[in-house]
Amino acid sequence: MPYIQENMDYKEQQTQEIEALQAIYQEEELAVVCDEYPNISLRVNLKSNQEDECDSDFEITLVIELPEKYPDVIPRISLEGVDHLFSEERIQKTVESLENEATNNLGMVMVFSIVSALQEEMGTLLEEKKKEAERKVEEEKEKAEAIARKKFEGTPVTPETFLAWKARFDKERSAQVEKKQKEREAALAGRLTGKQLFLKDATLSLSDVALIEQSVEIDESLFDEEIDGLELDSDED
Repeated sequence: MPYIQENMDYKEQQTQEIEALQAIYQEEELAVVCDEYPNISLRVNLKSNQEDECDSDFEITLVIELPEKYPDVIPRISLEGVDHLFSEERIQKTVESLENEATNNLGMVMVFSIVSALQEEMGTLLEEKKKEAERKVEEEKEKAEAIARKKFEGTPVTPETFLAWKARFDKERSAQVEKKQKEREAALAGRLTGKQLFLKDATLSLSDVALIEQSVEIDESLFDEEIDGLELDSDED
């Protein structure tokens, strides 16, 4: 009988605590996964910032499983939804702080105290997340400035860097010469040279000869008249 009475006390305490939590938290904040004793479990969804929103805000789900002899035994505690935001060590550290809070409240219903402790811890996590974001921004800024300085300062010339540059330069120049040669050959493709035209059309070689051999009649009287005119002019003088 004492054992049965003891279990009835645990069950009653757990049931009453769940009812009290449902009166405190809204439905979207508290979900009773199982309400069957001795396997009662619940999930509490919390936001890092209840007032002002910022880029570093995050949500976290507190999972609590009540053992048979709770609250004389601390509940099993785990966190979900933050694996991609914080390191495994940081999450474990937070869970341990919640377990310490539960240990300090042994013998009393403690879910509300655990949730309150997590809300305070989330404030610390939020500040850490903000500082981490600021640190990353500063790192990116420093990297960009370093790259800009390197471009401005240039690369020191050494025998090795000069030979590497010359090899690239010669390769690029050779490629350009080859490209221009191909373009020139493409432009001349299909066009015959003067020699090729001469050999292709034999009539071209005879054209000048034909012109020379062609008979031309000359009217000699035209020259006589011009000469007579010149003589007359001479006599008048």
